[in-house]
Amino acid sequence: MKYFNKLYPNYDYIFLADTKNCPYWEKTWEEIKQLTFKAINRLFNQWAEIVIVACNTAAAYSIRSRQAQYPNKKTLSITIPGIEQILKKEDIYCNVWIIATQATISSDIYNDLFHRFGGKNNPEFKFITAQPLVDLVEQWFDNEKQNYELVKKYTEKFWSNTKYLVLWCTHFPILIKYFQKFFKWIIIDPSLEAAKKFWSYLLRHPEIENKITKNKEIKFFTTWNSQNFDNIWSRIWWNKIYSKKINI
Repeated sequence: MKYFNKLYPNYDYIFLADTKNCPYWEKTWEEIKQLTFKAINRLFNQWAEIVIVACNTAAAYSIRSRQAQYPNKKTLSITIPGIEQILKKEDIYCNVWIIATQATISSDIYNDLFHRFGGKNNPEFKFITAQPLVDLVEQWFDNEKQNYELVKKYTEKFWSNTKYLVLWCTHFPILIKYFQKFFKWIIIDPSLEAAKKFWSYLLRHPEIENKITKNKEIKFFTTWNSQNFDNIWSRIWWNKIYSKKINI
């Protein structure tokens, strides 16, 4: 959400974190889908004009059916802009490494969307699971050397001819300075690409843009312990936040 707020600071935002049911990657396909739909439904019923699914694991297991369940609502995910960025690359025959959670990788959403959006010359997707990096962000260790060493451990797995690295978990861009130290080629951040493309989407849908309130407000909600959430995400957000606990 930091990317969206930075590019479009005039809009009002609601950030809903289903911390009670985290981590999603340990759950079944059906559990992930139902939890995602419950959160989306809560947002639509009470606040939102448009919902952006900012968890790749949640999007991977709901992207195929969310529009069918909400035909009159607009639900986007950050997953598609990441795929679109891969499709733009000319030398797509090279290896594309994806670092993500195991559940996201198991969904095979990458190949599905790549072909759905017109991909013909398949890139050779290579995958690395990195749940410990999610824990690193959640706990936010202050030891810089320890942070570098943990990220280095994963980047050392990339092949020498790797030219593209996709950070397919919204936690990982928070560690981007560490990735940039060890990976000198192109890093694709689907979260950033989604934020960049959001304005063109609103231009195509003025009926939505006209309904979005513009008071420069951000509200944080969590489904579990708000104090723990505030402590963690204030460090990530770089500003003190105050969330409210709700049920979905």
